[in-house]
Amino acid sequence: MADSSWDNGGHGVPLKPGLPLWAKVAMGCGIAFLVALVTCVGGVAYVANKAKKDPEGFKQRAMSAVADRLRPDWEDFRAVVEQLRTPEGCQALYRANPGLSKTWPTESEFLDASSRWHKEILPAPAELTFDLMEHGGLQINHTFGSQVKVGWSPKGGRSVYVTFERARKAGDRGPRLVAELDVR
Repeated sequence: MADSSWDNGGHGVPLKPGLPLWAKVAMGCGIAFLVALVTCVGGVAYVANKAKKDPEGFKQRAMSAVADRLRPDWEDFRAVVEQLRTPEGCQALYRANPGLSKTWPTESEFLDASSRWHKEILPAPAELTFDLMEHGGLQINHTFGSQVKVGWSPKGGRSVYVTFERARKAGDRGPRLVAELDVR
């Protein structure tokens, strides 16, 4: 009993078998990273293979997806363009959109300015086509959840640029408010 101390200074204590905690965490993170990397590389390879096999079909599917997303903006833009083509439409447009008063303080000023546009604004095509998106002078820009800017520069007519106050949300009905209008 001469050496009855419970503390023997760590001498003779067997080491725990296995890896320390930090090594287990590092291995888990490494495995998760490798799984994510392989998944991303595999997905990119799959899409590249699809695009390589049928480039025109892939382009058509991609453009169809883009057109489906942009179609509500195009429909609202077409409605504004149609209103700009007649004096009655311009009057209704100005009355329904108070944001236009920043550029034209009074309705009579707007109607005077728009009287020069009526005959030179071409009707917007009914369908949003790939050719219109690529070569027809169409521009549609979304800013983070707020404004949507749609511009169209047709050959042989005036260019029309409309800024809507907000993006169309699912289930929205009726026209969106026009914040800005520019006809060149």
